[in-house]
Amino acid sequence: MSLSDFRHSVVFRMAAGYGVLLLLSVTLIAAVFYVGTAGILRSNIDEQLRSRSRQLVQEEHQHGIGALAKDIHDLLTDNQDTDTEIYLLLDPHGRKLIGNLTAWPATAVATDGLHQLEVDRLDRHSSSRLLTHRFADGSTLLVGRDMQDVRTLERLIEVAFAIGGLFALLLAGGGALLFRSQLQRQLKAIHRTTTAVSAGRLDRRIAVGRPRDEFAIVARDVNDMLDQIERLMDNTRQVSNAIAHDLRTPLGRVRATLEQALRSPHRQTRLPHDAQYAIDEIDGLITVLDKMLQIAEAESGVRRGSFEAVPLRGLLADIVELYQPAAEMRSIHLRFAVDGEPAVLADRHLLANVLANLLDNAFKYAGEGAHVDMKAALAGEWVRISVQDDGPGIPDEALARATERFFRVDASRHQRGNGLGLSIVAAVVALHGGRLTLENTTPGLRVAIDLPPANLSKS
Repeated sequence: MSLSDFRHSVVFRMAAGYGVLLLLSVTLIAAVFYVGTAGILRSNIDEQLRSRSRQLVQEEHQHGIGALAKDIHDLLTDNQDTDTEIYLLLDPHGRKLIGNLTAWPATAVATDGLHQLEVDRLDRHSSSRLLTHRFADGSTLLVGRDMQDVRTLERLIEVAFAIGGLFALLLAGGGALLFRSQLQRQLKAIHRTTTAVSAGRLDRRIAVGRPRDEFAIVARDVNDMLDQIERLMDNTRQVSNAIAHDLRTPLGRVRATLEQALRSPHRQTRLPHDAQYAIDEIDGLITVLDKMLQIAEAESGVRRGSFEAVPLRGLLADIVELYQPAAEMRSIHLRFAVDGEPAVLADRHLLANVLANLLDNAFKYAGEGAHVDMKAALAGEWVRISVQDDGPGIPDEALARATERFFRVDASRHQRGNGLGLSIVAAVVALHGGRLTLENTTPGLRVAIDLPPANLSKS
């Protein structure tokens, strides 16, 4: 990766962000510490100067300038704060009456208030904090403190911060590099797998390992997605093979029949019969394609806008009435039962088509003389519709694949059918947000559909 590419990579931005965040945190902590030490120390010094100045000013008001001079002399000779204290008393003409300053700038006595000035204290240069007070008679009082020790402390703090900042910068850089290496290792593992999959190796998976971090979650999600893609690809291959078989065979029969009719010396008499046979075969192919379109339409969800509250008692009665003649022709005992007045939120035509598919399968596989029961009732938070027969059922090992497109228990495909009936049922049930369950009842098969209920009073 070039430097320009690396600068624009997510890894670089995240690592740089990590480093900047660490430096900002250290800077914030240093600022708080500085204000909490040097800042508070300066504030305390200013407050002490104001307090001492008020005491001396009050002394002058009560006992005069002489008493003030005596108090200043006592403060200068009490052997307390001798290294830092500053006092200066000037007469109205600016002459020094008492104090430990030997030189000071004119600005020190020009105005009242606090000043940070350079002065000479006992003939030693000093950067000091001074509080000036001018009396009514023109006399001036300066109370101050040598700030050399404070400046020394501040420089020590600044040096400590500089060293700490340097270490923080090094740690931030090292942490960013470590973060980058860990992130890149995880991303490269995902990249290698996705590259291999895009090259056609669908069996490749991302190694998850023991961690439970976000990358492990992403890796598991990607692996699940790849498993699903592999299943879909296998299903697509199986569907393609089934389509090729189910279309090629009838098309071959149609072609052979028409070719024989055209070549036959009796083609005038055979042609109508063979043409009708060809039409019937083509109709069968159209039926297969129609069912494939129904599945695609259901899976795309385009019919959700036509959902309405559908009372099941009337729907089941209509379906049973429609299929009753076919049942009687095959001596099949067809019954239905509805517990209460359940209703579902559904597309009426799709749901009717599902129930018709289930009855078609029951009639086809249960055989003559079978019993077929259709029921509807509330089942907890669902409305359950079931179709049960007493036929041979489906082998247990084939139940899981029964809803796959073109899957047929009769692998030889001798029995008529295309293996799309239950695929349509599964797609429509999924469109409605329901559940489909197939269960062998020995004898027979029970197909149960659970759908969300609808409130008829609001429909």
